[in-house]
Amino acid sequence: MHRSWLTVLHAVFLASVAGCGTPTSPPADGKQLGEKQAPSPPVSAATAGTSLGRLDFPVTGSDECQRNFTEGMLALHSFLYDQAQLSFAAALAADPRCAMAAWGEAMAHDRAIWSHRDLTKGRAALAKVTHEHELTAKERAHLTVARALYEKAPLKEAHAAWLAAAAGMHSDYPEDDEVSLQYALSLLSLYADDPAHLRERMEAGSLALQVLARNSEHPGAAHYVIHAFDSREHAVLALPAARIYARIAPAASHALHMPSHTFTHLGMWAEVVPSNERAYAASVAWHKGVGHTPSEYDWHAQSWLVAAHVELGQHAIARKLTDEARVLLVAAQDDSSELRLDYVSMVGNYVTQTGSWAELEGMIAPVFARAFDEGSAQGQVACAMHAPGGDGSSRGPSVLYARFDAHILRAEAAIRFSDRATAIKRVADIKAVAAQMAPWQETFPTDRQARWDALTDTLLLRAQAAATPSTMTRQKAIEALGRRQQIEAAFGSAGPDMSHTLHELLGETLLAAGKPKEALTHFEQDLDQRPNRAIALLGAARAAKAADEAERSRQHYATLAQLWKHADEDLPELVEVALGAK
Repeated sequence: MHRSWLTVLHAVFLASVAGCGTPTSPPADGKQLGEKQAPSPPVSAATAGTSLGRLDFPVTGSDECQRNFTEGMLALHSFLYDQAQLSFAAALAADPRCAMAAWGEAMAHDRAIWSHRDLTKGRAALAKVTHEHELTAKERAHLTVARALYEKAPLKEAHAAWLAAAAGMHSDYPEDDEVSLQYALSLLSLYADDPAHLRERMEAGSLALQVLARNSEHPGAAHYVIHAFDSREHAVLALPAARIYARIAPAASHALHMPSHTFTHLGMWAEVVPSNERAYAASVAWHKGVGHTPSEYDWHAQSWLVAAHVELGQHAIARKLTDEARVLLVAAQDDSSELRLDYVSMVGNYVTQTGSWAELEGMIAPVFARAFDEGSAQGQVACAMHAPGGDGSSRGPSVLYARFDAHILRAEAAIRFSDRATAIKRVADIKAVAAQMAPWQETFPTDRQARWDALTDTLLLRAQAAATPSTMTRQKAIEALGRRQQIEAAFGSAGPDMSHTLHELLGETLLAAGKPKEALTHFEQDLDQRPNRAIALLGAARAAKAADEAERSRQHYATLAQLWKHADEDLPELVEVALGAK
């Protein structure tokens, strides 16, 4: 009889931290999670160790096919989709009868957690399968699961069919690492950001932990553990995996970045920096090596690097990195949609933390420049082409999301300058971009519109309070922020949120309204959810001081002083923080 996923999760987690000291300490042996680690399988043609990790996935075909297939699977488990496709193509070229190479190519056309799939190319890859009767029963089962994934056009339906088929395969092969991880990934594809399905996320994490216990160098196992426990409440469960994932696959940019999800949830900003420095550098090296442009670099990692530097009070470095991204965005002559989206994140973090709202308009301007293919029938911004269920590849509307977020920042800037008229215009801009995203409606959570409505209502009421401050207008703004807080809390999110939080906005608004005790509550709630957040620490210290909570104020100032021990020397708040910490 198999143990329940919850029992297994508890047992494997206890094993993973055994001998590690406190949960925030790295494992004593970088190659194992605990003292009762199962021995790794022997190295063979299928398990050859590489800079992308090690796994055992034997397939029917020549030795050359097996070697390239294994490289492709290692890349696929770290979401290096382009790299995986090159390896699978090489495997198929080496042996046209190597059916699983065609399967791997198909799986690399579905970027599961990212809601980006190329239906046409995935089906075309599966059509390359030949000599299926020569395959093992397990290989045929993998093909059945892949066909379920590509049978339906709507993305949610496709991933639901994938999950059902993967669950059946796991039932037939419960001890197989690759089968278990595919089932885990199919669970995450549907439930990674759904708080109503926490059990499914925990089951995915349990499966990945079991594989990691059997093979401490499996990149997919470590990777999916981090995704499954990608929340403040569960991040400590992922910490052992986060400590080793970068060592498992040091050539994979995503493997170098993913540990910083866990580090961010735990407020370990000093570790977020090197994690993303290495991730960005690895992506640059690989993309340059295959002739790609800077638009393909890992801008997600670079945006997190900016966020970490501003948390550490290193604003000069953050500005330099942001300016470098701007130069490349302006010069881009290709699909720079992801760079555009991550650039907004960089600007938002920099301006929010430094208070440089007067610079926002100039910094954010490139986001509204015409995308390279905008207006064409097959362009990235052409909603009908790239929306789920369309004829082309299904991908998120990154350009539109970038502009949506940029307009929010512009509205925030108007509020900071008590410019209600401009704030109203920016809210209209937000609604216009939201309307452009209608073709993606089926991929949105059911409460997405309610969240957007709460956002715009709150911006308008805050703009009114800023332009005509009074007890009544401030109270309406506070109430609106509270309502939005309740809506957002019920929604949940996939991964850490780097943006200015509602607890911080409420704290700032309440403090300005002369309610320091209430403000302190929100700042401290924010710190409970996002430890060592500089804005919240400074706000909490000031609110506690205003509320005559001298010791609490000193503690928050002291924590911030420690966080900023390597901050820019000209940081305006340093003197205040140093004095407050005494």
